[in-house]
Amino acid sequence: MAEPEWSGFWPAIVRGVENARLRAPAPVARPERWWRPRWALGGAVAAGVIVSLTLWQTVFTPFVPDGPVVVSSAHTEDPRGTVMIYSTHEKDVTVVWVLGLDD
Repeated sequence: MAEPEWSGFWPAIVRGVENARLRAPAPVARPERWWRPRWALGGAVAAGVIVSLTLWQTVFTPFVPDGPVVVSSAHTEDPRGTVMIYSTHEKDVTVVWVLGLDD
């Protein structure tokens, strides 16, 4: 059996490594994505803020009486006292406060 010829083996290996080093790598084709994670996260945060503000304004409204409240004041014989009268238009609820009579 004859011995193989190895004289061109290593120069071919070196030439292949140098050629690979000089060549630019081929661009990797990225599949086109129809969504972007940053845009999705930003949209979700914006939607959450809008829903929160809408619910906050509709659900957590302070208690407001149906009709207007009539406020009137009256003076007493005592110079230190004032009477405030709060009542509804229908006069079904009336609140009287006497102020300034701490003694």
